[in-house]
Formats: sequence, C-alpha cells, structure tokens
Amino acid sequence: MIYMKKRIISFILCISILFSGCYSYKDINKVLFVTSFVVDIDNNNEPIIYLETFKPYRSNISGSEKGQRIVYRGTGKTVHEVIRNIGLSSSFRIDGTQSKAIIFTTKAAEYGIDKFIDFFHRHQEGLIRQYIAIYDGDVEKLLQTQIKSEEYIGLFLADLMDNIKVSSKAVKLSMNDYLNERVMESTACIMSLIRLDETQMENLITIDGGAIIKNDKMVNKLPKSESQAYNFLADRIEGGTLEIPHPKEKDKFITLEILKSKTKNKIEKKDNIVELTKKIKVKTTLTGTQSPMNFTEEELNIIKARAEYNIKKFSREVFEKYKNENIDIFDVADIYNRKYHKEDSKNILKNTILKVDADVKIEGSSNKFDYSK
Repeated sequence: MIYMKKRIISFILCISILFSGCYSYKDINKVLFVTSFVVDIDNNNEPIIYLETFKPYRSNISGSEKGQRIVYRGTGKTVHEVIRNIGLSSSFRIDGTQSKAIIFTTKAAEYGIDKFIDFFHRHQEGLIRQYIAIYDGDVEKLLQTQIKSEEYIGLFLADLMDNIKVSSKAVKLSMNDYLNERVMESTACIMSLIRLDETQMENLITIDGGAIIKNDKMVNKLPKSESQAYNFLADRIEGGTLEIPHPKEKDKFITLEILKSKTKNKIEKKDNIVELTKKIKVKTTLTGTQSPMNFTEEELNIIKARAEYNIKKFSREVFEKYKNENIDIFDVADIYNRKYHKEDSKNILKNTILKVDADVKIEGSSNKFDYSK
C-alpha cells in the first residue's frame, strides 16, 4: 500500500513538472512568437532588427486557433537592446523559441556577423536548429512580399531549406552548423544566399548560390553555377540532377537524377606538397534525353564517362579558384589537422593539390533503357 502511494505521488509530481511549462489558451493570447529575425545595419554600423512574428488568438465565433502576422522594426547599439526596445512598443511578450531563420542582409554580413551572432547563441530562447541565410536586396521589400503558399517568410525559408535535396546546386546552413564552422581551422564556410525572384508570376524567395563567409565576414559570393561542384567536394549532395551532353547530338542533353552521393577524403603529405584526394561516388538514374537513344552498353559507358569527367573538371576548377583566393571553403585545414594534428595547418591550402576520383553508377528508370522515335 505504501509502495502504491509513493508511485502515485511520484506520477503526480512528474506530470506537474512536465506540463508546468506549457502555454494555456489564456497565456498564448498574450505572446508574440518570432518566426524569423532579420538583421541589418544603419550608416553607423548599429543593428536594425526586424522581427517577423505570429500573434495567435482564439476565434470567438468558431473557437478555432487563428493568427496574425506582425512585423516589428527596432534600432539600438546591440541586438539585445534592439529586442528590448521593440518590446516597449508591444503589449505582448516576445517569444523566440519558434524562430525558423536568422537572415542577415549583405550589408550586415560584410560588416561582420560576429557583431550580432553571440546574442542568438547565448540567449535562453535561442535555437541552434534554425537556419541562417544572407539576403541580397531591399530588406523592406522582402518583408512586404506576400507569398501565397506560406504567409510567414521564416516558415517558407525553413520549408525551402528542408526541400533542398531536390537541387544539387543549393546550399544550406543551420545555426548549429555555423557555430561549428566558425571555430574550425579553415575559418570559412558557405551560407545560403537568398533573393527575391521577380521572374515568376508572383514574387518568390529563391536560393541563389551561396555567401562566402571568412572570419565571420562575407567576402564573396559563390555563384549558383559553382554550387554543385562545391557540394560534391564538401559531401553535401542530397539529390539533384546532372546534365550530360548527348553522345550523338550536339546541343542536346541527357539528364541523370542523383539518388545518392558520397565523398570520402584522403590526404597525404609529400615533402612540402599536400595531396588531397576526393573520392566521389554517385548513384544516378536516367530521367530523360532530348534526342532518341538506344542506351546500349557502349552508349551508357559514354554517358558515365562524361558525367565523371564533368564532376572532376568542375570540382578542380572551383577548388583552384578559391585556393588562389586563399579561401578554404573546403575545410582542407581541418582534414589535414585530423591526420597531422601536431603540425601547423593554418596556411596549408596554398600547398595543396586536389585529385578527384569520380565514379558514377547509372540505373534504369522504370526499367526503360531505350528511347526511339
């Protein structure tokens, strides 16, 4: 009997502890949930923060949960001061636990992300799983954009990042990833670069390559045309396509869908030269051709060879470009440091030679390997 009483008391205590932090309907109507933070700077390099918020409320008519989008703008000397200043103009408590994205303008990123990121890292409501992106364009135009598929920019951006595997040319980075990258030997990483796509029937947010961050500052842009090669080298391919020149028809292409990709590193020091070998294995399937083919074994081998050639060619070109600029977006210093941890790896990139070993496997699509008129 005493044992049962102890179990009941323990159960009641557990329930009270577990559910004490939950919002009641009465409480939730007094809270503004931030869906995204947008960080800009003024002419004095002081932060301008935009908060995209969700104001929940309970409908008196239907009894269902609805909400309202409210955007706040604040200024101050620090991010924390700005948030507090915004709080002075709101009758609701601002809650950052539901934020999906932190967006920096190119102006703020070029000035230095380190001036602002510490608040999002240290604050008790900060989330390391939210995405970080750089926005290239007019920030107020971004916040005034109405996207039919998703009212909230923060939620739209999170869905966009989660759906990134459909393209091998897109780049994404979470808060957690960035906090890890900024303390690595290479001191450089790639963030998503977003902009408004005004070529569509309605304005949409699109990922337009990447922003190159070195020592917490944006120093350059990674064009979309180079993003796929970067993703192969960095082992960040989740899906996408390869467009291969047609073996027989000029200006025609064959499309391979990437099903799986894996990149392994091998690094060797030879005198004053470092050889970095990237072994890239790609599993693909045929998804289309712009001109008829029989897809014989010989033709499939030609397609395979051309796919491997393109991966090697573009990977080497991108590597050499940023090697010459001394921007280690490929984490060469960290790869070297893991094997030769007692040696200095600070400027190892300039002495590194890249070798790329690509292996593309082609599978059929719906068991159909031919295409004829």
